[in-house]
Amino acid sequence: MNDLTPLPSCQSRRPRCERVLISVGAALVVGSALLWSSPEYRERHLLAACIVAAFYARRLLGPLLSGMGRRGWIFIGGLFLVHGASWLGGVGHGESVAMATERGGAGLLGVLGLAVYLVVLLEQRWRRFAKWTALGVLGLLLAGSYVGFFLGIERFTSLGKYTFQFGQMRMALIWPTRLLTSRLGQIAWEHTNYAAYYFALALALIMEYLGGGGKGRVWWWLGTLLGGAVFLTASRNGWLMLAIGVTVVMIGRGPRFPLKALAMFALAILLGFACLKVKLAVYPPTAESVVVMATHGSELMERGSAGRLNVYPMIWDELDGARLCGLGLWATGRPVGQLEHEHSVFMATLRGGGVVGLAGHLLVIVSAASAALGLARGGRRWPAVLFATAVGGLLFERSTVIGLSGNCEFIAHWVAVLLPMILMATEAVRDRESENREGTI
Repeated sequence: MNDLTPLPSCQSRRPRCERVLISVGAALVVGSALLWSSPEYRERHLLAACIVAAFYARRLLGPLLSGMGRRGWIFIGGLFLVHGASWLGGVGHGESVAMATERGGAGLLGVLGLAVYLVVLLEQRWRRFAKWTALGVLGLLLAGSYVGFFLGIERFTSLGKYTFQFGQMRMALIWPTRLLTSRLGQIAWEHTNYAAYYFALALALIMEYLGGGGKGRVWWWLGTLLGGAVFLTASRNGWLMLAIGVTVVMIGRGPRFPLKALAMFALAILLGFACLKVKLAVYPPTAESVVVMATHGSELMERGSAGRLNVYPMIWDELDGARLCGLGLWATGRPVGQLEHEHSVFMATLRGGGVVGLAGHLLVIVSAASAALGLARGGRRWPAVLFATAVGGLLFERSTVIGLSGNCEFIAHWVAVLLPMILMATEAVRDRESENREGTI
């Protein structure tokens, strides 16, 4: 059965909606990436595309509401709870009513519009296009990262404030086109964790495909390359994501698949060390970068949490007197101790919306997890793998608080949360309409 096919009640209204959404979305998102150099501009245009899509929510999402049941109301209630708390926190701590309302309203519309886009892209007519587009982008990122690593692209172009990472032999995670667009200020990758996030997410989904009976040696080799890339990033968050996602993948599998997966991971790590050896032979380390192998070995563990766990008590102390509803969305994404931001989506929610806002966010997560579990019990496991891997990775990474932005973590987070809800609701509505048709025969 297709993941999502038009429901009879709204089948005739889909084509025009899809044409409008695809054209407007492409113009705003792709156009802004080509014409504007500031990440803030791209963020605004991404938000604008989702706000446009939100106006089609009644037409495309309306028929699905009845299929969400109690789970859907918990999800929606959680969204309003976190935004209401952050609105009160912002107004109570110096933010104007207009600004707090604009931030919260844009965030809600952004999530709604993203759900509309997902409904469209899950249609049979767009599903193949979306899948191959995602694979093409992933292939470009992966190939560009390996090429950048071996060529030492950091020697040819500035990598900005994170240049120090690449002196430790962490992969130069940039597009080849960075060489052409750097003078325009385009930022493809700002941090190795961003790339590790997507590589780990892709690897978990590929393993679910193979574990479910998918064929093709090319997928095993692609998984090996992705595992090697995660290794070379020296991103502990990437390994955390894989630990969570792969655990879900392995549930209920026979003994042969875990052995194959273990062999693939071992080969990926060997590939990573081989890449490091080749890079060292081509570019011998200087006195300032003698931590080459240690970065990917014992020192990776010795560095602890890189201070990320230390920010938890700092944020709790910062919220003294504002722990119920937080400080408002304006307060998120700001420095905490020695770190530039909270480094956790849940800590960011606590900071912006307090205990009430965090409770709302957790209600959203729990309702989506329930939907993913229901789909897995019915034999469709990939939404659960996507959900566990993406949301697990945000325990120690950050996106804006329930609001749409250009941050890559936001898209992965909300796609992973919205997809199970949409798919579960679609199945429920389709089954109900099928029963009604059978009852009238």
